[in-house]
Order: sequence, then structure tokens, then C-alpha cells
Amino acid sequence: MPLALGDVAGKGPPAALLAAEIQGILATYSDLSRTAAATVTHVNRTLCRRIIDSRFATMLYGVLTCDGQLTYSNAGHNPPFLIGYGGIRRLETGGVVLGIFGDAAFEEETIQLDRGDVLVVFSDGVTEAMAENGAEFGDERLLSCLTVHREASPASLLDSVLGTVSEFTAGAMQSDDITSLVLRYKGS
Repeated sequence: MPLALGDVAGKGPPAALLAAEIQGILATYSDLSRTAAATVTHVNRTLCRRIIDSRFATMLYGVLTCDGQLTYSNAGHNPPFLIGYGGIRRLETGGVVLGIFGDAAFEEETIQLDRGDVLVVFSDGVTEAMAENGAEFGDERLLSCLTVHREASPASLLDSVLGTVSEFTAGAMQSDDITSLVLRYKGS
């Protein structure tokens, strides 16, 4: 099962067009026979060939198999949290942002998920959400929320994250999207 979460620089129609382009590239190129690094490399090279300058994106792309092997490549995206009974780790292996350096090399890592492990991928709008006093939500608050609600269903955990961010910001205007993907591995 392929999974991806990305974040495009900028706002408005140009950013929406870049996001749509990335979705189209992934829809036509990604399949289970290609590695995560090869897919991210292809997305990057395709974006670098376009005419629009100074637009880039970050992305976490991975493939999860039924036996719990997750192979991922992180292209400049906030490192997701993998929370398991054995501890917490960040998924950082990959490379630079997409769409700037055509010859960029991307690495991938394969990890074995255990039954009950939770993967949380999020945009920088989650951790950079600002309270009225200018304080950022940050990684520590996110991790605290994830730890407290770790046993919840993925939908409930996502609701907890979004609710905690909303409570922290208390209606302060946000300038970035707040996006998250929550996945729990149930075992094969």
C-alpha cells in the first residue's frame, strides 16, 4: 500500500497546481514494483523540468506491505513519528526538498512495523501552528498528544491531534495548512 503526504510551498492557484501535478505524477508512476527512493527521485526530476521557478514541495512517500515492512523516503518533510511499544523514532531518511535540485539523490529505509505501531505524518502547519501570543505548537506538544492518545483508533488519534492544535491556537489566524495522516499497523 503506497502512502504519501506532501506540503507545497506557497499559497493559492500556483501552489494548488503544483500539488495537483505531484498527485498526477504519483498516480501514474508509483506502484509496488518501484522503490520509494526511485519514486521520489522521479517526482523530483519531473518537477525540476517544469518552467515555473521557485516552487518546491516536501513529501514523505512510503510503501507498506501486508507483513509490516515500511519502506519510505523523506524528501525534506517534517520527520514523521513512529510510535511503538519499543519506543518513539523519527523517519528522517531521504533527501532534500522536491523541485529544486534535479540531480538530488534520495535514500530510503525499510523498517519492520510491529502490531500496534502508529505512524503519524504531518505538515509543518501542525508544529508551526501559532497561539495568539506567538508561541508555536511544536514537536513536544505534538508528541505529548500522541503519547497520551496512542491507544486510540487512528481516526480518534487524528481528532485528538487536530483538537489539541485548535485548542492551543484558540482561534488565532493560521497562515499554513494543518494536515496529518495517522496509520496503525494491525499485523498481518
